[in-house]
Amino acid sequence: MVAPPTLQRLTVAEAVQRYFRDVERRLAAGSLAETTARTYRRDLDDLIRLAGADTVLDDLTGADIDDIVVAFRHEPDRRYAVPRTDTKGTGIAARFRQSISRLFTFAEREAYIQRNPMPDTSARPKPRDRAAGARTALPLDSARALVDVPQDPPTARVDHRLSVRDEVILRILLETGPRVSELCAMDRADVDVRDGVTWLRIRHGKGGKARDVPLSPSTAEVLSRYEADHRPPAWHADPPPRQEDSERALFVTFRGRRITPRDVQNLVSRTCALLPAQVRRRATPHALRHTMATLALSSGAADVSVVQRLLGHASLATTGVYLDEIREELAQAVLRNPVTGRT
Repeated sequence: MVAPPTLQRLTVAEAVQRYFRDVERRLAAGSLAETTARTYRRDLDDLIRLAGADTVLDDLTGADIDDIVVAFRHEPDRRYAVPRTDTKGTGIAARFRQSISRLFTFAEREAYIQRNPMPDTSARPKPRDRAAGARTALPLDSARALVDVPQDPPTARVDHRLSVRDEVILRILLETGPRVSELCAMDRADVDVRDGVTWLRIRHGKGGKARDVPLSPSTAEVLSRYEADHRPPAWHADPPPRQEDSERALFVTFRGRRITPRDVQNLVSRTCALLPAQVRRRATPHALRHTMATLALSSGAADVSVVQRLLGHASLATTGVYLDEIREELAQAVLRNPVTGRT
């Protein structure tokens, strides 16, 4: 009989460090996305700060975890230079708690704790209903107007004019619905033409999964113009590693550096503000992902399984959230059923 492992009383900081060795192995194996790993790192750095780096992990109780989650929830949201609220949203707090839970699952397996305290917790923030959160899609007229808005203000310097880049980014968001992190991670080598169709290889999908998505001829043409004539060169003053990354990147800033999620968020906000008043809507890059899925389903351009593959959802149930977006169209389809829908 194999003897049970000996308990190792590690501090919170030591346990997190060992957990991240496991995370790095999963990253190397391609079973975890880089963005997910960064989220774990931020959350567990906050755990170290709130629990105390020298606190023994095995000494934390369910009540301690509750206090930590509540304290985290009542801190300003650091994603913004000027916090919009005095507290974090319930979705962020729920994600933080989930990151802690993953750490304790790992620690229990490695015998760093005698018993997982997570079942004893009562502070369990509930993110808002997914279907309700999904109702952020733009109507068709606003989506069409978005790709027609001129991007460059008349006063912009020539080397700051990126209207072609902005147009192709908006087109890709509305046409294939990538996550903003996936868009920023795209490289020039990820563009491929096969049998007359331009494809994008999304290599950094959620869970480390890759997928190929096609582009329409009009979007492919704008992308080709951007790459040929409008893509800024890498910034000459950057260190060699950053210059190399800038050379690989598909989408770059006016300084030639790989774009960031914040750059894309600013682009979408800026463009939405320029929409004609009758179709003006506030939106985020993720709202454009919702828009793509909702309009594709409601127009009949694609069924839910096709939308699932475009979005990179592991489960059809996740894509099914968008069916709630088109509940009126679904009801009308039932009423038009040729067998039972006749009056």
